[in-house]
Formats: sequence, structure tokens, C-alpha cells
Amino acid sequence: MKFTESSEEAMVEKKASTRKSLYKEPAKKGNPYRQKNLAQFQELIKNKQNESTKFRRQFFQPDFRSVSAYETSLVSYRKQLKKLLGWPLTRAVKEKPCLRRRLRVGKDSLGVIERFWIDCGYGLSLYGLFFRPQSPGPVPLVISQHGGGGTPELTAGFFGSANYNEMTRRVLYRKVAVWAPQLFLWKKDFGPECDHLCLDRKLKHLGGSLAALEIYRLQRSLDILTRLPGIDKNKIGMIGLSYGGFYSLLLAAIDVRIKVTISSCYFNDRFLYDFGDWIWFNSANFFLDEELACLVCPRPLYIEVGKKDPMFSAKTARPIARLVAAVYKKLGVPRNFVYNEFQGGHELDRAEKNIDFLFRHLQD
Repeated sequence: MKFTESSEEAMVEKKASTRKSLYKEPAKKGNPYRQKNLAQFQELIKNKQNESTKFRRQFFQPDFRSVSAYETSLVSYRKQLKKLLGWPLTRAVKEKPCLRRRLRVGKDSLGVIERFWIDCGYGLSLYGLFFRPQSPGPVPLVISQHGGGGTPELTAGFFGSANYNEMTRRVLYRKVAVWAPQLFLWKKDFGPECDHLCLDRKLKHLGGSLAALEIYRLQRSLDILTRLPGIDKNKIGMIGLSYGGFYSLLLAAIDVRIKVTISSCYFNDRFLYDFGDWIWFNSANFFLDEELACLVCPRPLYIEVGKKDPMFSAKTARPIARLVAAVYKKLGVPRNFVYNEFQGGHELDRAEKNIDFLFRHLQD
């Protein structure tokens, strides 16, 4: 069948006429229905979160008969936590870590500064700054962990200190060795673009997580550092701000070599602050901040939050801290847990309460 020019014009006119007769409505007419769908979803999530809290409390029931019984009962929970975090924590370590390279940076009144590159296996290394005091030793070792967008150099105050408030050097003043490792969290000012959330997604595709990878690298670095001459392997502490506070809490929950921990400006209600790499599959049913802190228990744990922190509210951290404090009290070690709300923002508290706590327990 052939269409003439006149027949084509007639069809166009017919379609135009039909369109005029079709039903129409304002663009926002369907908005209430979509709003209802969203409200239903939000109510579903709220109900599921309430259910998960009950489930988590039923799941996490350590043995309170004694401190030693409590510690023994945590072994299976740590295995479960590593399983949830995924690879590489779910694999036995085959390759031995080694200190591949060390470069002396300089020496100042607090001691010798070196750059370390530690091979961790799987073709991965961990770069960081190592500070050795002038004390003859053996001396305690403290991990000083930067936060999001940070670097070891920034925590040490090499070119300013941002919100770390001289974190690394405040620890160094106490005449201990300090390890300041670089996690996959730097901003573009300090190197090539490093999208940690993208890295986390890629690892989760493969059965792992960025949190698991970073904990693995930190553990391998401890394997090396605790064998260095002059280091007291039985006295290891950790301090971290923000993302560093997350990794301080998580590493201490998993690795009992960490004897005392300071987590600054992280601890909170994880339903409210659910950053993509701070949660993992099914975590709400098993381990949130309360349970991670209880995995650190009975070892000393210091939690601090800024009353003026624009990122995380102290008000929502407070009730969770009370639950953790109750666990320490039940075990008869209430002084091993401190929750401090200080007059500051998203920063390490400038007062020395945190550092005093760290060294009081490292010296025990």
C-alpha cells in the first residue's frame, strides 16, 4: 500500500486530534500515592529496625559469670563479626608480612621519625609514619589513626593539624612509639583520587568490604611492629578520630592485642548515621556500635563525642553509651569505660583526659 502526501497529512491530523481527546492531569496529581508508598517503606524500615534490636539482644548474650568467662565467650562472636565483614578476614593468613622498606625522615626533640612500607600479602602494602621515642625501651606502641580525608602527616602536625589537635605528637610526648598508618581515606590534595565508598562497593561485590581489608592491613602491620626491638608487645593502644574512631573501635573489637582504645567522634546510633562503609550485610541483626564496644570489654575503652559536633549528635550517642557502661559495671570493671561529652566540635578533645586514660591503662 502506498501513502500519498495527502494521506500522510490526514494521519498526522488524526493523531493530533486524538491526542487532544486523551485524558490528562496535572504533573503532581500522583504525588500523594508516591508519598504513601514512601511512608509505607519508612514504616517498614522502622519496624524492621525495632525487630533487629530485639534480635541483636537475643543473639549477643556473653557469659557474665566472671571476666574470664566473658572473654572466652566472645571468641565465637568475633568469628561471626569477621564473617559478616567478609574477605580477607574470612581467610587464613598464608603470606607472612614483612617490612619491605623504611626511610628515615628526621629526628626532633620527641625522637626519630621514619616512613614504613609494610607488605601485607595479596600484593598489598600499608604505608605509614613510625615514631620512635628517645627512651631506651621497651616502650608501649600506640596506633594513631587519621579520619576521613586525613593522612599520617596531618595527625602529626607536619603542616598544620586540622581537627586532630596534634593527636600523634600528644601521644609522643608520653615517650612511647607511635604508628600512624595511611588508610584508603585521603582526599585529592594528598594524592590520586581515592573514592573509599567506591572501593567498598567493589569489595562487597567480591564478598568482602573495605572495613575488612583495612582491619586486615592493620593487623598485619601489628605483626611486624610488635617484633621490632624496643617495643613492648603487651602494651598496645589505639586512638582515632572520626573514621579513625570507627577503625579504632572495630580493630579493638576484633584484635585483643589492643589493650586500650580511644574512639573519638564516631560512636553513635548507627541507624541514624549509616555511612555505606560503616555498615555491612545484616549488621543490624548482629553488631552495631553497642556490640562492638562490648567486644572490646573488659579492656579499657574511652568514648568521646563533641557537644557541638555538626556531624554527629551527642544526644543520640548517650543512651548507647549507657548500655555499654552497664556491661562494664556488671563485670565489676566500671573504671575501664569512660564516656565523655566535651565542649567541642568534630575534633579530638583538646583536654588531656583522653590521653591520660590511654597511658594510665598502658602503664598498668
